[in-house]
Amino acid sequence: MKKYAYIGCLGFMAVITTEFGVIGILPQIAEHYQIGIDKAGWLLSAFALIIALTGPFMTLLMSGFDRKKVMLTAIAIFLFTAVISAMSPPFWLLMLVRILPAFLQPVYIATALSVAVSGADQKQANKLMGIVFMGVALAMVTTVPFATWLASLWIWESSFIVQGAVSTVALVVIYCMLPEMPVKEKKSYKSQVKILSQPTFIISTAMNFFMITAWFSTYSYFADYLNKAKGMDGTMVSYMLFLFGIIGVAANWIAGKMLSWNVAKQQPYFFPVLL
Repeated sequence: MKKYAYIGCLGFMAVITTEFGVIGILPQIAEHYQIGIDKAGWLLSAFALIIALTGPFMTLLMSGFDRKKVMLTAIAIFLFTAVISAMSPPFWLLMLVRILPAFLQPVYIATALSVAVSGADQKQANKLMGIVFMGVALAMVTTVPFATWLASLWIWESSFIVQGAVSTVALVVIYCMLPEMPVKEKKSYKSQVKILSQPTFIISTAMNFFMITAWFSTYSYFADYLNKAKGMDGTMVSYMLFLFGIIGVAANWIAGKMLSWNVAKQQPYFFPVLL
């Protein structure tokens, strides 16, 4: 159902706003805690590392639970992270609460996609998954640059306030509009673990590993680069993030069209763009 796909999309916005909302304020965080930008960058690196190390296993572990409760739990932890972070805690605590939602980020994504495509045929399923993933593009063009812009006008903690607001809306919508969704046929963990050894999974994982590594190595320090190398202030950085998001929306639409023609043949074209 499209309604479920849009609910998943909203939650995805909360996830991406929390994950990437810190990018635009890394210089301010480094200044506040009197640390180097490389150490502040661990707020992103540690998040990504936890996802990489625990993502498949956490998804398998949570696969037998009620899908609505899983989505609510994930977004609730993202909200908790935003609230604590907005209080400008000691850096070690800020790092800790940044890591917590990373354990459930892939779980939320997998569950939201599963809910969106439940009962749909293959052609319809692709469209519904596209709606869910639209949350990434929407966050990159709205909440992420807005959080950076607000932080440039006010205080860096305001970025986390925006993250908390988006998570709160998503939490309320999921609670009120999504029915209980218990898993009727629970697969054994052994049968699911076998997926990890399939060649298709291994190749896809490797491709994503290198692609996301290239993305993070540049995008993580986007704000600091523009600030120091190009002399842009926080407001200009927010505009650049907005432009990045606009291009992302267009690229997402083009990529969707390309993949609808032939998935295997179109994917190699994405990598040269990263160069």
